[in-house]
Amino acid sequence: MNGFSIFMFIFAACIFLTGIYMYSGHKLGILTGRPSFENLSKNEWKNVGKWTIFVSVIPFILGIIGLIFKI
Repeated sequence: MNGFSIFMFIFAACIFLTGIYMYSGHKLGILTGRPSFENLSKNEWKNVGKWTIFVSVIPFILGIIGLIFKI
């Protein structure tokens, strides 16, 4: 495995775990400081978490492509 692929797998895992944390209804402190995220309800946090989980697929796919082509 090369460094790029390892980095992408670790990064995808971190994004995925953050998405699961938000999907379970917890507020993420770094986002609550932004005015657009201050007054979100629990269902809205679940929606943000769901889309974060979906977005975590992108670095995972990049890691697989990096493994195949040995970037």
